Amino acid sequence: MSPPRPSAASKESFASLFEQSEGAGKQRRRQYHTGETVEVTVVAIAREAVFADLGGKQEGMFERPALSDGDGKLRVAVGSRVSAVVSGVDSGTGQVRLTPVVVRASDDGDSASPLAASAPAAGGAPLLVEGARVKGKVTGIERYGVFVQITGTSGRSGRGLVPTAETATPRSADLKKHFTVGQEVEAKILNVDESGKIRLSISALRVDEERGQFESYAKAERSGGGAGGAGNDKGAKPAPRNFGTLGDLLAKKVKR
Repeated sequence: MSPPRPSAASKESFASLFEQSEGAGKQRRRQYHTGETVEVTVVAIAREAVFADLGGKQEGMFERPALSDGDGKLRVAVGSRVSAVVSGVDSGTGQVRLTPVVVRASDDGDSASPLAASAPAAGGAPLLVEGARVKGKVTGIERYGVFVQITGTSGRSGRGLVPTAETATPRSADLKKHFTVGQEVEAKILNVDESGKIRLSISALRVDEERGQFESYAKAERSGGGAGGAGNDKGAKPAPRNFGTLGDLLAKKVKR
């Protein structure tokens, strides 16, 4: 007895499954090319390398020093998002090698300590870290903001804009009276968009510094080393009280 012949519906079903499997296979076998820009998520950290998910069950690899600062401190953790450029593909294994360009801030806005200077990666190429502190020189002053060339960079890829509202100057102030071309400034990297435009803030950096000072003060208060404790020690210096508007608000919340 001969086996039953598949119906037309079965043939369509098999064809559909075959097409789907072919599509999945193509996705898994996607070819990356040197110079291509990708957005990846860190999935594993090894002693000498950092691995990231490229999608389609593929992983890319960063050399660990490329994601570390000058002191060897790693700028990322598992789950960190990184914009990168494909620096090479191993012809034998298909391993995709990546060079980081931007370390993205996490969903809660943190990526690196904003009070820790964002030093160039150990590999020499500047690594832009959203939320980190950078130094730079003013290259242009416009009505809508101040352009800053981040130290260690050259060209437009390392030039950021401090919008007027982020310059820590009075509203409607003439920016040319507060900044000069060539002036050195410090700012916080707020974000780097997909086109590479860098948005900086001087005022946000000052708020971070003020918050850090207040938190140190509050910690001292809780441990008995603040103003109350200092008052019992004639040789102790009183803890600083004035942290500005933000500090005053936070202090009230702590007292409550």
